Amino acid sequence: MSQSKSGAVLNRAVLIARIVGLCIYVWAFFLPAVREIATPGNDAPEMLRGSRCAWITVINSLKPEMWHSKYFLAILSGWINPLLVLYLIFLLFPIFRWPRRIAAGFIAAFMIGTWIFFAIYPLVPLVGHFLWIGGIVLVLAGEVFGRESADSPAA
Repeated sequence: MSQSKSGAVLNRAVLIARIVGLCIYVWAFFLPAVREIATPGNDAPEMLRGSRCAWITVINSLKPEMWHSKYFLAILSGWINPLLVLYLIFLLFPIFRWPRRIAAGFIAAFMIGTWIFFAIYPLVPLVGHFLWIGGIVLVLAGEVFGRESADSPAA
């Protein structure tokens, strides 16, 4: 296979991965994302869908006291969604390659912050969370595996 043909196949694979990842990402908002840890003698633990988690974290990011508590890691996880939208906008314009990569780096760092929050706070990630993360990883995978050329606008 010639190098230009293999590059075209890789770019197509990256595009397909991004589309599939975006579909999985959106689907995850409708699924159970987290639940509280069950404790004996208490009510049944509350389960939250991904859309509810996103709403709670973005709304709480407007409260300054939340930034000075252990919840700041959860707030950072809420900023993954707007950053992913920004990342997708940057994909449309090749001139924004470095800002796109910086946004991808922040997204990855905020994902790690989410898992640290799960270790600190008694929440259990559920299928929606794992699909949300998996979808984002598929969207961002093009930064690692994609190959940009001068004639490839959004690799």
